[in-house]
Amino acid sequence: MLKNYLTIALRTLSRQKAYTFINIAGLATGLACCFLILLFVFDELSYDTFQQKASRIYRLQYEVTFGGNEVKLASTPPPFAPLLTGFFPEIETAARVYQRNASLQVNGKGQSEKFDETVTFADSTMLDILSFDFVSGTPRAALDAPFSVIISDEMAVKYFGKEQALGKALLFEGRYPMKITGVFKKYPNHSHIHFNVIANYETMFATEIPEVRENLSQNRLISHSYTYVLLKPNQSVASVNKRFPAFLEKYGNEQLRKDQNFSLQPLLDIHLYSDLQAEPEPGGDIMYVYLFTGIAFITLLIACINFINLATASSLRRTREVGVRKVLGAYRIQLIGQFLGESLLISLMAFIISVVLVMAGLPLLNELTGKQLSVDVLGNWQVILAFFGLFVAAGMIAGSYPAFFVSGFQSVESLKGTNIATKAGGVGVRKVLVVTQFTVSIALMAGALVSYQQLQYLQNRPLGFGKEHTLVLPLFSDNLNNIFGGVGPEMRSKTNAFEEAIAQNPKVKASTLSSGSPGNGAVMRNIVPQGFTQEDNIFVSGMPVDYDFISAYGMEIIAGRDFSKTYGTDHLEAFIINEKAVQQFKWGSPQEAIGKTIDREGKKGKVIGVVKDFHYQSLQAPIEAFVFDVNPPVFNTFSIKVQSDHIPQTIEFLEKKWNEFFPERAFSYAFLDETINEAYNADQRLGKIIGYFAFLAIFISGLGLFGLASFTTAQRTKEIGIRKVLGASIPQIVGLLYKDFALLVGISFVVAIPLAWYVMNKWLADFAYSIPMQWWMFALPGLLVTIIALLTVSWQSIKAALANPVKSLRNE
Repeated sequence: MLKNYLTIALRTLSRQKAYTFINIAGLATGLACCFLILLFVFDELSYDTFQQKASRIYRLQYEVTFGGNEVKLASTPPPFAPLLTGFFPEIETAARVYQRNASLQVNGKGQSEKFDETVTFADSTMLDILSFDFVSGTPRAALDAPFSVIISDEMAVKYFGKEQALGKALLFEGRYPMKITGVFKKYPNHSHIHFNVIANYETMFATEIPEVRENLSQNRLISHSYTYVLLKPNQSVASVNKRFPAFLEKYGNEQLRKDQNFSLQPLLDIHLYSDLQAEPEPGGDIMYVYLFTGIAFITLLIACINFINLATASSLRRTREVGVRKVLGAYRIQLIGQFLGESLLISLMAFIISVVLVMAGLPLLNELTGKQLSVDVLGNWQVILAFFGLFVAAGMIAGSYPAFFVSGFQSVESLKGTNIATKAGGVGVRKVLVVTQFTVSIALMAGALVSYQQLQYLQNRPLGFGKEHTLVLPLFSDNLNNIFGGVGPEMRSKTNAFEEAIAQNPKVKASTLSSGSPGNGAVMRNIVPQGFTQEDNIFVSGMPVDYDFISAYGMEIIAGRDFSKTYGTDHLEAFIINEKAVQQFKWGSPQEAIGKTIDREGKKGKVIGVVKDFHYQSLQAPIEAFVFDVNPPVFNTFSIKVQSDHIPQTIEFLEKKWNEFFPERAFSYAFLDETINEAYNADQRLGKIIGYFAFLAIFISGLGLFGLASFTTAQRTKEIGIRKVLGASIPQIVGLLYKDFALLVGISFVVAIPLAWYVMNKWLADFAYSIPMQWWMFALPGLLVTIIALLTVSWQSIKAALANPVKSLRNE
């Protein structure tokens, strides 16, 4: 019997080639999209699961209130971590982790190549918390001694090639040799934090000036290091979180502890659920996982809707077959099995093609998501099981309605050839399914258009400073410790000489120094403006800059003056603030703010100028108060503006001069506009993904509409022939056939617009600055879908209208 069913199924599919192609193509596309998104979802959900003690590992979350605004941070003040185990019996151990960029080279090889690396400073207890697979050496005492360092096997090959790295040394910042005491396997991609070079935590202090050690050992406010905690087995995290106020009462700063709190964040929640600032790496978002999963299954649903529509329509041609089988004694369950079997056969063909499409589409998925997925994931039994389950489910769902619908025909009706196609159930369901398809397609297109417009707006919105053709060169790399001092007189002399040297090149328009770069955030520090007291606990973002910084970046001074060396005391007592600071400090107008006093953590002075508001952080955050001052010891970044032509030659010139003045440091640069745009990478990827899925949804819906229009036209062949004989024109016949489909598309438009508006309005709410949604952003997708539907249906309608009515009216 199975052989008989298979033979009938193959003959049916062979006889209905167009129907078979449309079903297989649509379902294969839907399955491939669903599979690709599932690969992304599996990877997102697997973050940090490789950690052997993952269920007991937590990270300390830092909550501090600045001027009435609560800020949640992933990094914490360093002095608290060593105190945790003594206060909380539930905590087995804790470790501090701090990452910064630094120049490294092989020690003892003279002028060996320098590399700019991310160096991690960590307590030795970190090796008891996080999992490391050592290739050589042992974790037992690898980080116990100062200036000991462990590196990944990737770094070992990079620096030493095939030589044994264990026991050799790397030179840190051209001054400090660090002995390699272990080599571990490269950290997995699905980790919220990655390590290449890990040094003993105390080494961090030894490589900085004495003021840094003194400040960090006592500073119980600044967010500096990540603190990881390992709970003892079967301990309650809730009981620990409940006692953090008592912990701060004992160990916190008396003035600040009322505005501070800690809590433990589960390791497995960090990647997808963390909304903290100062994360070590950009994280994921569980909402994106939900969204992509929804889009994947919606795309598959659209393909299944095609299947159901076409299978139902096609099965109506087989009513006599069903009648004959019933008369000959076939049970309904047998007919259901036959039709489901045919559906699964089509699904199997589509599944095989979809796997090929998945392998071809992986590079595009990696580009869109920023991941590094490979075909190796197809060897994971969980992935295979999910794929197989989806293919079976798709076949069963897509084939179930036509199977139960057709098998329910009465024998007499089937054999008489009664027009079952007009039954309300079949026609009504098909209409609902078509409306569902095009509703999703229009909503996705509208979403893609709104997201594209928003991202264009963000990229083109004036930031209040010139970002174009600006190279950012880290002098001490991204090192938070520099806020306590780092550039001595000797280094200041070298930086001045470097600027003078590069100024001789006509392609260099300007250069300046600062403790960071605008557009990428800034450090918040305590400030006491005139009219306030220390007890107000006001914290304001700021940036120490050189005298020529504001002019180099083209910022507009709207009151007062710029910093100037001619005054002689600007580096000691001058501040420049933005308009928002004037408003926040309640100083009236910018002109009235000139001469007001500021005490910034002991540095007392007056406001000499007010700059027009600028975006010192991502456009997803509103502009807040900002303070500039001149403080050469903390400068760690060059900003160099260059001409737009011959940029490669200019960079080559800068590198040559860099190596002359700073031979111990690697030359590493980034273009400021590219760095700023990276803040919107996740949103750009989201927009692209929605755009691709909108296209695929339209493609699959178009395929289904083409097949359904073919069936509808075939059903009305005789009616068309009669109308032509009675004088109907071709446009009238085309309009007749298109009318029903146009109504369905119109209903889809009415349903899709409020849905898309609601979802995109929620998405735009995450941005401090967003575009207003306009009517054309929703009308355009509706118009495009209408045109696509018109062209799709018209192809079959015109073909039927041009047919010879004699052939149309000929009896079977």
